[in-house]
Amino acid sequence: MKVTSHELLPWTEPAFDTFFSSQKRRAHAYMLAGHSGLGKTIFAQQLAKSLLCQEEEVHACGQCQSCRLFESGSHPDLHVLQCEKRMVEIEDLFAIYAPRYLEDENKRKKRKKPSAVIAIDQVRRVIPDINTRPHLSACRLILINTAEDMNINAANSLLKSLEEPPPDSYFILISHDPGRLLPTLRSRCNRIDFRLPDKQQAILWLSIQLPNHADISQLLRRASGIPLRALELATDRRHSEEEQITQYMLKLAHKQTDPASAAAVMIKNSELIIILETIQLWLSRLIRLKFTSQNTILSENEANKILIDLGNRINFRELYAFLDKVSASKQLASGPLDPLLALEDDLISWQTLCSVNNRNKPI
Repeated sequence: MKVTSHELLPWTEPAFDTFFSSQKRRAHAYMLAGHSGLGKTIFAQQLAKSLLCQEEEVHACGQCQSCRLFESGSHPDLHVLQCEKRMVEIEDLFAIYAPRYLEDENKRKKRKKPSAVIAIDQVRRVIPDINTRPHLSACRLILINTAEDMNINAANSLLKSLEEPPPDSYFILISHDPGRLLPTLRSRCNRIDFRLPDKQQAILWLSIQLPNHADISQLLRRASGIPLRALELATDRRHSEEEQITQYMLKLAHKQTDPASAAAVMIKNSELIIILETIQLWLSRLIRLKFTSQNTILSENEANKILIDLGNRINFRELYAFLDKVSASKQLASGPLDPLLALEDDLISWQTLCSVNNRNKPI
């Protein structure tokens, strides 16, 4: 069995069942929150399909007119907002619905690159549609993917609809980084948190997806326990990006390269937000190994000696401070920052941190 957009991932099934068991006290707006790679988009697709299904069962029947229209990308009661960049780069079901509300074509043609922002024009375009009666199903759905891509004007415009929601409607916001959303927007949504699955459950699922992979456990560790990220890492491109960022972080710590050169290579091969997300995961792993090495005896297979040695030379407070800095940069990554300069600034801080702690302590 291979993972597809039609399947509910096993570790998200309890949240799905809880949603449908609370029908009498169901809210009008939900935020699916958690790290990318935990199955929020797949969950949202299955949730939307089930809510729109004419059979009104917990799981969509897949046979009614509503389900067939949903799969074809033409259901009249599903309205999807996402940025143009995501629509171009990720070919999933939501990308079929999203063009309906993109900005005017003349505006898009003036840009050199697809927009990474959900603009106020997109929100304004969808508002008339969400204030009409459902065409086919018992409700209509407004799905924002990824919600933190909204600029401030778009977020404020959406807030008005969330404060006075039209009847028979649900708002579903997918957010990989809820901290970037307006507090007032977050407060209007019931939050469904997506957390790391149990290790054995994740390994079992990955073993089905990757039957010929030699060491699923190691792959999952490299992905910081995130199953879909582990699945991506199994492909050459994602593995290459991860390895490159890891090597440059180590080279910077050893003063084997400079921040400007490292930033230039990283930005050339990947996007700022992906780089920062990878650095976040790498730092989390470093902190976890540092903590574990001080409290338990690690087996040879589990211990990354280079990371443990590096981590033991930096105190927890400094590591967490740098992690906070990277997280702050990630929150601004979709804004007007120059990606190269923003990344270089973080890498300068990292090398400075390592240099201070390694003074008179040759690695």
